[in-house]
Parts: sequence; C-alpha cells; structure tokens
Amino acid sequence: MSLKGKSVFITGGTGGIGAPLVVLLREAGAIVKVYDHHKDGDLADNIDQVCETLLRDTPDILINMAGINDINYAEDQNYERLHRLNLLVPMRACQAVLPAMKVRNSGQIITIGSMSALIPLPHLTGYASAKAGLNAFSDSLRRELGGTNISVTHIIPRAVRTAMNRGTAAEINERTNVHYDDPADVAAGIFKAIVKRKREVRFGWPERFFAFLNGIFPSLIDQGLQKNRKIGEEILNEHNS
Repeated sequence: MSLKGKSVFITGGTGGIGAPLVVLLREAGAIVKVYDHHKDGDLADNIDQVCETLLRDTPDILINMAGINDINYAEDQNYERLHRLNLLVPMRACQAVLPAMKVRNSGQIITIGSMSALIPLPHLTGYASAKAGLNAFSDSLRRELGGTNISVTHIIPRAVRTAMNRGTAAEINERTNVHYDDPADVAAGIFKAIVKRKREVRFGWPERFFAFLNGIFPSLIDQGLQKNRKIGEEILNEHNS
C-alpha cells in the first residue's frame, strides 16, 4: 500500500522508535503530525483535547506509540499512571478516530505492545498488565472491525535500546542477558507492517518461543524467571537502600 499523501497522527513520535519511524513515513510521502510531549505537554493529561482534535481532523493512520514503564516492587508502582498512558490513552485515541474512519470505510490503527504482555516479568506488574490489556483491546477491536476496511495492527517488540531501558532496567537486562533490538530496526519493522497492513508483528525468536511456552506451560516460565526475580530484588534493594 502506498503511503503517499496519507495523513498520520503518532504519539511517542519523538522517542527512540518513534523518531526513525516518522522519518520513514515522511520519506514515503505521508503527512505526519507528531504529538510532542515536550511542546504539547503531558499526553495523559491532555487526552481530552487530543481526542477532540482527532474527532475533528481524523487521520488516515493512527499510531499509538507513547508509553512508560517502571521496574519496581508491585506495592511501589503507580498503577494509575502506568495504565493511563499505556492503555487508556491509546484506547481513547482509537475511540476518537473510529467514527470518521467508519464513514470513510478506511483507516489504519497501530498499537505498540510489549513482549512483557506475553511473558510477564517480575517487577513489571503495572507495565505488563497495561500492555496485556492493550493486546486484548487490539485483538477485540480488530475482530469488531472485521467487516470494514479499517485495519488494526498490534506490534510486540522485545527490549529496545531506548531511554525506557536505561537505569535500573538496563542493570537488570544486562545481568539477565536480555536481547536488545536497535530502534531503527524496530521502526523499519513497524513501517513494513503499516505498508502491508499486517495483523500482528512479534520481534525476537527466543522471546516468541517463550511466549508460546508461557501460554501452555506457565509453570515452566515461573521457574525459569526465578533467577530474574532474585537479580531484580538485589538491584532494587541496592537502589532503595
């Protein structure tokens, strides 16, 4: 599918994956509007205004890229903040574009999930649960729109070398031998998925296999992640001491 002249609205378009994706979209001739939290303010706080804009000027393609994580003990996480940006904001944005897309009988919605939704890791309870919800939302919405020409694509990256995986996350990832992808490579995969209107894209062969195992033998994954739990506890305790 040609993207020339297509209008795109993207959240998180200034981030590690978003920035190179915006470049690819513009090089393909798309007209891209980026929500920039540095200029436009906190996306979760401004979601009402964003939705009003999307209702009034609905793009051909909506890309829900913005997200945050927090690696911490469950009792110390801000679940409301994590779920608002990672789950409720993209759901609200989707609601806003659907009326016009249905009238046109065309459109694309892209949601960015995480392997943590399929292989929920210790100390990521808020992030993993929000991304699992977004996975379910994307599946449900795609099925609901099955009789239309509106496509829903769910992207499931593994760890990516972005600001989200610095600090505590970087320490835990290094000690647990987490595999990383380059942001530009993930952006290229998302771009290809948009052009081909794919249903879902998962990154990382070992992670895809473990996601399969987690679905049928979760107890095996429980046992396998005990090392990750212990390493996470050591690092968190060091930082909190």
